[in-house]
Amino acid sequence: MNESIMAPTARRLVEKVLAVRPGERVLLLTDPTRPASITQALARAISAAGGELALMYMDPVTMGGVEPPGHVAAAMKASECIYLQGSFAATHTDAVREALTAGARVVDIWGFEEEMMTVGGAVADYEEIGGITRKLGERLNAAREGRFTTPDGCDMTFSLEGRECVEFNGIAAEPGQITACPDGEGAIGPVEGSAEGVMVNPVSVEHGELGFVSEPMRLEVSGGYVKSVTGSPTAERFWRILEEGGNAACNIAEFAVGTNPGCRKSVTLREAKTAWGTCHMAVGDNRTLGGSIFAPLHVDMIFHHPTVWLDEQIIVRDGEIVGL
Repeated sequence: MNESIMAPTARRLVEKVLAVRPGERVLLLTDPTRPASITQALARAISAAGGELALMYMDPVTMGGVEPPGHVAAAMKASECIYLQGSFAATHTDAVREALTAGARVVDIWGFEEEMMTVGGAVADYEEIGGITRKLGERLNAAREGRFTTPDGCDMTFSLEGRECVEFNGIAAEPGQITACPDGEGAIGPVEGSAEGVMVNPVSVEHGELGFVSEPMRLEVSGGYVKSVTGSPTAERFWRILEEGGNAACNIAEFAVGTNPGCRKSVTLREAKTAWGTCHMAVGDNRTLGGSIFAPLHVDMIFHHPTVWLDEQIIVRDGEIVGL
């Protein structure tokens, strides 16, 4: 794709999303599998804004929550603005948390493909998304308990008491803020040990071996942990991944509702999780969301057509946000 076609989105990522200012230290972190055209478009936009650009490559990862090498983490901590153009999300890592504590502004653009620079969730109305996400955050913060069901048979309950929503609204213009692109979700960490129920047939699982799922999958959850994953060879692979990560990898780490009407639900993994009216639950590390569980991964599972209750009041009905 011609770089000039991608330039408007690249400029928005620089001028609006992180609001890069002249003289700021900017790290663009990518890997060899990501589109070089996007890297180049971002680099040009950063330089045009006066940012002091450092471009760094690291090895690809196959799932979210994998810690980068120490020298990469050090570069992140020394930067004021960070673009994470990796294969999967780095949001739930110590490296990102430490950079945020040091005052960095971070945008995670993992899994970004060329066409996403011109269509879909990245070019949506982020003022509208921000308003919806703030309302969702208020409702999540006030709730004591959550529940979601789907037509395929999901039925999960979990405590939210004392937890705060992280509003991913597409803007991270202040020190210590993080967002993603495309973005639009209200995410919260269920209280450890509280999740109970069953999850059936996620549409996608954010892992390099899984992706969009076409085979049956059933996850039994008790005492806040996934106890089994059954139903197909794909399910068996997912269970093996969780077993390799240890008990902490089975922790129910996150619940979130997507608020971006521009995201396409079944085109890219990156857009699927923030699409309007979807929900996702994650397993693994929950410390970015106020929890205490350290795990070597953080993997989202996305569900379509959910109905979501907060303290017995419906806020999403069959995939439509209705109660904000």
